[in-house]
Amino acid sequence: MFSIRLYIHILSFVVLIVLMFGIGLAGIISKRAVILGAIAVFIAFWLIGRLVCYLNSYNRKIKLFFDSIEDNESMLYFPENTGTREQRYLHASFNRIYAFITEYKKNEFERKLYQKEYESWEKLMRVLTHEIMNSITPIVSLSETLLSYFPGKDAARNGKDITDLTIRKTIRGLETIKNQGEHLMYFTESYRNFSCLRQPEFKCFSLTDLVQDIQTLYQEDLLRENIDFSVNCFQSEIQICADEKMLSQVFINLVKNAIQALTEQADKKIHMEVYNKGMTLFMKITDNGSGVPSDLVEDIFIPFFTTKTSGTGIGLSLSRQIIRMHGGELSVISQPYHETSFIISLPLNSHRSFSAR
Repeated sequence: MFSIRLYIHILSFVVLIVLMFGIGLAGIISKRAVILGAIAVFIAFWLIGRLVCYLNSYNRKIKLFFDSIEDNESMLYFPENTGTREQRYLHASFNRIYAFITEYKKNEFERKLYQKEYESWEKLMRVLTHEIMNSITPIVSLSETLLSYFPGKDAARNGKDITDLTIRKTIRGLETIKNQGEHLMYFTESYRNFSCLRQPEFKCFSLTDLVQDIQTLYQEDLLRENIDFSVNCFQSEIQICADEKMLSQVFINLVKNAIQALTEQADKKIHMEVYNKGMTLFMKITDNGSGVPSDLVEDIFIPFFTTKTSGTGIGLSLSRQIIRMHGGELSVISQPYHETSFIISLPLNSHRSFSAR
């Protein structure tokens, strides 16, 4: 319909131009109406100019349309309520075509990205020890600290050396080791065959206690590396319904990565924040370490992709997979050596209840 109107419009211009030229030339040649003939010729030239402007307006929009496609412009929009009827039809057609092309490019990008991810998951079992070592290393470190509270087998025993504070620290440390050991056993069993990864078991637990356990687990590493570790929760006690063991493994990965990113930093800081917006709970772990280059923000979540010389590249991909299985998302915002934040977002709905006191 649009093309027919355009053709009729152009054809009308051409007919009027030919008619004006014909009348003008006839009047001038016959010398019977020279002035009227000159006016007719002038009108013909004016119509030619109008036709050129008319066609150029369409040419410019068509060029803009194709240039935007070539440049992957995503904000292009042609107004559909202004201009002539033909222009409005053309703008509407451009917008529809552009929406289809943009959607196709988006789907194609996501398809390629997910294809890379799921092809790599098949190799997961080869490097499962990476996750095991992530949990064992801080347990060993914490165990050494607890042993240092007590005299060795060859040292003289003195009951006064063991204070109530030492006992409380020991009990807290043993509880953390016990919990982490149970999480590790559960993790190893659950991911023995990752291709058949089961769905999370949602149970209500204290997110506040989990965060404190992670801080206790890494306290020796934080002290040794002189890292300022801070926590900010929007409520003193936060209860969520999720798979505690799987969520614990995600926290371990993110905190360990943050510690490793601070190797070359003088003023080392890690900040963990828990907050909510509407029906979404956010857990953010921020450090001021080496960060992630902008061109690698999505690549770091692809299994076995790593920028570390000794890394295996499954920690972040596994963490994202766990969060997605909870119905949430794991994303990153990075300004290298200034602020890098890994953000976990979890939906708060009737199936995954949440409470805070």
